[in-house]
Amino acid sequence: MIHALIAAVLASTLSSWPVFGHDPARSGVDVGDRTLAPANVGLLRARWQISLGTVADSAPILLDRVVVAGVAREMLFQTAKNGVTYGIDAATGRILWRFSTRGPNITTATPAADPSGKAIYVPGVDGFVRKLDAATGRELRAPGFPARVTLMTQTEKDASGLNVANGYLYATTSGYDGDAPPYDGHVVSVRLSDGSTHVFNSLCSRDRSLPTPTSCNQSDSGIWSRAGAVVDPDPSMQGRVYAATGNGDFNANTGGHNYGDSVVSLTADAGRLLGNYTPSNFDQLEANDTDLGSTGPAMLPRQNGSSTPLLLVQGGKDSIFRLVNRASLPGVGGELQELNLPGALFSAPAVWTDAQKRDWIYLGFSNIVLAYRVVTQGGKTQLVLAWQKQPGSTSGEGTSPVVSNGMVFVAFDGALVALNAFNGRELWSSAKSSAIHTIGPVHWESPIVVNGHVYCSDENGNLTAYGLP
Repeated sequence: MIHALIAAVLASTLSSWPVFGHDPARSGVDVGDRTLAPANVGLLRARWQISLGTVADSAPILLDRVVVAGVAREMLFQTAKNGVTYGIDAATGRILWRFSTRGPNITTATPAADPSGKAIYVPGVDGFVRKLDAATGRELRAPGFPARVTLMTQTEKDASGLNVANGYLYATTSGYDGDAPPYDGHVVSVRLSDGSTHVFNSLCSRDRSLPTPTSCNQSDSGIWSRAGAVVDPDPSMQGRVYAATGNGDFNANTGGHNYGDSVVSLTADAGRLLGNYTPSNFDQLEANDTDLGSTGPAMLPRQNGSSTPLLLVQGGKDSIFRLVNRASLPGVGGELQELNLPGALFSAPAVWTDAQKRDWIYLGFSNIVLAYRVVTQGGKTQLVLAWQKQPGSTSGEGTSPVVSNGMVFVAFDGALVALNAFNGRELWSSAKSSAIHTIGPVHWESPIVVNGHVYCSDENGNLTAYGLP
């Protein structure tokens, strides 16, 4: 009876990691998971490692109660670059199903879970997003699905993590390595109740349909950050959606309709542009291939006592970290603060509020992890560097950190590490704790931490799980 009670309590506390970054705001934090703690994280050991047979340059998601053959299981879902999505038993690493798409190139997008917990939405290499039964991988016919997100699969890809919020699915597009035109970074929304869609094109933005090779006289401005479409978590913002664009023409300040190297904000249905933030040196950014949109905007919690309570932060390839008023995006320039970073930012920031209601931001680079505090004094909010550590390195561009119960987890080549969120002290490394299995090299692969386990894929085509003994 006691064991049954314990099992029931544990089952009731299980949580999911349903989208990239855990939540629609891409915070990178599961605030409810307390299984791992600084006191026991050093006991983490490899539980299993499987070969996917191909590289998944992305992060998995997890659903906690998927009923497979009458048994509720935790299941992982990950999409590989070749457009194959895997349904995996999180307890054993056994691949339960595969769903394949066919197309000319790759995807680096992450699936997203349906709010029901019984279905997932998966990216493909054929220009579509599909809805699958989470238990079987069987494609489900639902209003609007399969949803086409690009008409130009040769030059345009579904690059970033899918997102689900406000009753919509969101997908974003960019070009491939080498930036071969034509492509037009755009946000596609699909209303889950009836399948109706909206398209916002960052170039030729008056055109609200999927771009074709000849529909716009401009190219590029890809939306390719790990976060893709980011949803505002503050209720007063009514589900506003944000995306950061890469190199492309910007002329909105002179009456045009192009939004290269900008952060754009859209209504919840992505049907209307609400505003933009564009650095004043946008011409220089485009000329030097210094994409603002190498990373996505990150939402800060409401800052009580601040004259600008609703803020976002935005990095970029130019190694500048910007603090911006998101309640009213300023157009060209108008940053509240600019900070120099140690390099170009390609990862998604993690945003965490500790037990003392202090807000933190964590950034991952190829060999550095940075932590900033958000401080408000006299009505002015600023970012203050709290710590900087070098716990590992990667030949890639830096992976996205996630936060769990006072710890920051980051992936590097050959090692997952856990750092104390308050001071950066190393608490655990998979390279030191597990002689049998650690992760291989990483590019954009990043971990998830859920229900006392850490999962991460790598450039060797493996997916590895770590848990307590």
